[in-house]
Amino acid sequence: MIEDKPVNILDHFKEIKRRLIRFFVFLSIFIITSLVFFKQIINIFIEPANKILLNSGAEGSIIFGRVTEAWGAAARTSIILGFSLSIPFLLYEIIMFLRPGLIGREKLYVYLLIPLCFIFFILGAAFSYFFVIPSALNFLINFGDDIAQPMINIGPLTSLMFSLMFWMGILFQIPLVMFLLGSLGIISNNSLKRYRRWVILISFILGALITPTVDPITQITVALPIILLFELGLLLIKISSPEKKSIRFYLGLFIIIMFIVVVILGLFYIKLGSDNYINNFLN
Repeated sequence: MIEDKPVNILDHFKEIKRRLIRFFVFLSIFIITSLVFFKQIINIFIEPANKILLNSGAEGSIIFGRVTEAWGAAARTSIILGFSLSIPFLLYEIIMFLRPGLIGREKLYVYLLIPLCFIFFILGAAFSYFFVIPSALNFLINFGDDIAQPMINIGPLTSLMFSLMFWMGILFQIPLVMFLLGSLGIISNNSLKRYRRWVILISFILGALITPTVDPITQITVALPIILLFELGLLLIKISSPEKKSIRFYLGLFIIIMFIVVVILGLFYIKLGSDNYINNFLN
């Protein structure tokens, strides 16, 4: 039997230092690359607002009111995008650092949950970009276009979009957190079922807090995924309930995750298809 050799704490710090240096190298590369192509990236972020202005017929435009506002928006966008793109490398370094101290089921959780956290965050951010943000901007722009001409500052616009994308990415972690807590025996499927009504209420409250609008469509767009993610979490807890994990556990988990991914990708496809149809109709 091979015994694990104790590692000096200084060696741990040296390893952390090496891994952080590698991560910051990738982070710097992605930030610099984003700065080089910041015009194309900014155009992607302001496209929803431009589409709404075009479709509504409002004579408005996206402007920057301060000399430093355009540069600030470009720098903020590049930093956030660079950090987001470098997250997989950070997760890889975390997994490799934790791997020697993990055994059995712990390795499964680390290898499975950490990458899934990133995937679900990206799905949440993408859902916000394609569904939540257009709904919110449509309400905000059209609400007062008959009173005043909309002149949208690029700084607040990008800040609003990043805020909505970030919080939706966080909310998409709900089923993974529930799965982890259920696997640890902290929560159970039966105990959480009794709180469905409260979850629905809290979902709409969060929809009102996260979005800057008061229109019901945007709030429903935020609240409905929260409710569905809660139900997905219940399914994951139910799958993880057996003490001995069989092939059914892994197969069921894989099928559920793939089903959710396919549904979300299908929604994106429908969304993009409807946008193309509208553009072709207008042209």
